[in-house]
Amino acid sequence: MAFSQLTIFLCLTFILTTLAQLQAPFKQCGPLSAGRILKVSVNAPCTKEYCTFYKGTDARLEFTFNLKKKAHKVRAKVVATIGTIDHDFALPNSDVCGQLSCPLTNNVPYTYHNSMYVSPTYPSVKVNQMRYYLIDGKGRELACVSLPVMITEKDSKL
Repeated sequence: MAFSQLTIFLCLTFILTTLAQLQAPFKQCGPLSAGRILKVSVNAPCTKEYCTFYKGTDARLEFTFNLKKKAHKVRAKVVATIGTIDHDFALPNSDVCGQLSCPLTNNVPYTYHNSMYVSPTYPSVKVNQMRYYLIDGKGRELACVSLPVMITEKDSKL
């Protein structure tokens, strides 16, 4: 009886420690059964509430991840939720294999980066959640990181 309680406690501690490794406002949003986000960084100022992307600049996201299964074809996809509506954003280069040598093998850490131009024509708005997905050749989610984003002018007080 005591052994099983100790085992459960250790498992929960491991899970919470692993999930806590991503610092706010970044969150793992993909299924942990497919892959895990290990580290995230952006070229923008971030608080615990959101990251600020400035109009007229490139928003660069870099993250380290590992997969549970081998993936032969991988692409990136960005979806932003504004209010209650999801918006797909086109990436200039969504082919992950062009940057990383595919196939990607399981349990190996990979670091991927991409950038997206924040157009001056975008409205100044808080994006409830920006999700950056890695998708396999069959459309299955491999890994995902989410973060809330504020899009604003460089000199704005928002």
